[in-house]
Amino acid sequence: MIKNYIYLLLTLSPLHAFEDSDIDGVADSNDLCPNSSLEDIVDVNGCAEIKKYLGELTFMVGSDINFGETTTTDYNLFSSYSYKRWSFSIANGEESSLDKNNKEIQSIGDLYLSTSYSRVVDDVYAQLTMGMKVAIGEDEVSSGENDYFTNLGINYALNERIILLSSLNYTFTEDSNETTYANPLGYSLGIGYIVNEKWYSSLRYQQADSIYRDSEDYKSFSLFNSYNFRENLFGTLNYTRGLDDLSYRDRVSFKLGVTFE
Repeated sequence: MIKNYIYLLLTLSPLHAFEDSDIDGVADSNDLCPNSSLEDIVDVNGCAEIKKYLGELTFMVGSDINFGETTTTDYNLFSSYSYKRWSFSIANGEESSLDKNNKEIQSIGDLYLSTSYSRVVDDVYAQLTMGMKVAIGEDEVSSGENDYFTNLGINYALNERIILLSSLNYTFTEDSNETTYANPLGYSLGIGYIVNEKWYSSLRYQQADSIYRDSEDYKSFSLFNSYNFRENLFGTLNYTRGLDDLSYRDRVSFKLGVTFE
């Protein structure tokens, strides 16, 4: 493989006997692609080599601060691998809270595994996600049982900047020895706005059945922002306001992520 600009000075030399119109290091007489760009990496025929796509790997680290009768802080890790329409992810976290004596308690959270498949048709983007919660967490932050969940998200682009957001989700919640849980069905509706090529913002309403029978639904509003600092470095900031008595009243989440191709 030959970088075009390596040959730039050589082709300007009077000692060079061959003609190379596109300055790629391959003589015009043997060049099958005579108009290649200076930035292209070319093969022996003077044609740009196509970089093989191996997928995309993303890592995120962040924290969720929950405000209510007690204040807790969740530290979480997330990683995913995407290849074309498929995505595979794994997430885990640790919760830090204060007991009645203001002593800090740290607990390992559950492990979340999921697989997603997405399609884009005209202005509609759809993604189907299926996954499970592996109950490895401690009693303070875990039900002690595995759960299985599925989510269908459908977004519609009204124009180049405004996107209508919707999702439907269902969770199969295993019962514990002490409690029989309900299987919650939930949905969300919202609107997204592409501020510029680096900044995206959205407002969303969420509602879902409670896992506790005869309890009111979970309800909340959330304001989400994502910003690309560089091509592969980004950050997210999310504020959620709980509208029911069981949820945390306020939650602030921020994450930093990096993507590799």
